[in-house]
Amino acid sequence: MLRILRKMAAALVPLLVCAGAVQAAPAEWKMHIVWVPTRPEAVSFKEFVAKANELSEGTLNITLYDSGSLGVKDVDMLRILPAGTTIQIAGLSPAYLSRDVPELPFVLPVGVLPTPDDVLKTQPALDKIYRAIYDRHDIMMLGLVTSPIRTTHVWCKDPINSLEALKHKKLRVWGKFQVDAFSKLGVAAQIVPQNDLYLAMQTGVVDCAIYPLVFGKTISLQEVAKNVAYLHPYSDPPLAVIVSGKAYKALPEKAQKAIADAGAWITRRTAEQLAEGTKLDATATADMTAAGVKILPEFSKADQDAYLKASQDVWLIGAKSVGDKGMANYEAIKATIK
Repeated sequence: MLRILRKMAAALVPLLVCAGAVQAAPAEWKMHIVWVPTRPEAVSFKEFVAKANELSEGTLNITLYDSGSLGVKDVDMLRILPAGTTIQIAGLSPAYLSRDVPELPFVLPVGVLPTPDDVLKTQPALDKIYRAIYDRHDIMMLGLVTSPIRTTHVWCKDPINSLEALKHKKLRVWGKFQVDAFSKLGVAAQIVPQNDLYLAMQTGVVDCAIYPLVFGKTISLQEVAKNVAYLHPYSDPPLAVIVSGKAYKALPEKAQKAIADAGAWITRRTAEQLAEGTKLDATATADMTAAGVKILPEFSKADQDAYLKASQDVWLIGAKSVGDKGMANYEAIKATIK
């Protein structure tokens, strides 16, 4: 009898081992972002992934794919992510979703805040607005990633640090909102994607470009634009960490808690890092100076105020153009920075 029991126990061991192995296998998730690894945003998303994987204690393994390497387009996110098949999680700028949610670009456009720190004041209202939109598409927002970048500069071949001088140059911007804002000031601007900016500047397609000083080295902009002047705070709206509701519900409870906690953690961490953005500016200034770039006196206070007013005017016009939802969002955000 003892011999039979031993044989039965021996036979059960492989089955128990296999069962344990199956139980221990983590859920495999793919995360999409468009930013290259050297951008601060990409670093923050990488930290989020590491924290989520750590907290999951082996129940979840997220692999981050940067630079849009999975071929997923941000503009299609509300159509791709809910199924949770191609990707399960993403980090993106909500403004890219304007095709499917027209009011999103006018929730908090770039350049409309008086100071970089106003971004933090808007976050409770932004959180509420963004979550309501994603919920309608069976997408969960786990947190917000605040960029540590605080300043936006005008890069030119010639020494330009006034709006009057800029009126006689071809200016690159990265979005239609900026085209409209500069148009109100008599400056002709055109959209040139980041990856095409170096060549556009080199070949004379544009003479100047709006671009944060800290990002200059990521595209070697210092090689083709040797004059830089500060114009306005970066104050870009926070990026969102979003997941497929369907994929989330399929996770074990420990993994669900892990990504929720990691989302809250990256929200706090990047908000704190905004204050340290002055160090990034100082380092970028030193690097650009060493590379032969001339850091000019900043645009005058009158010019800075004029650009802020133009941006805020375009913001209001845009919010009105998309109806009641646009105006409700505008008023909610505007109330936080009075």
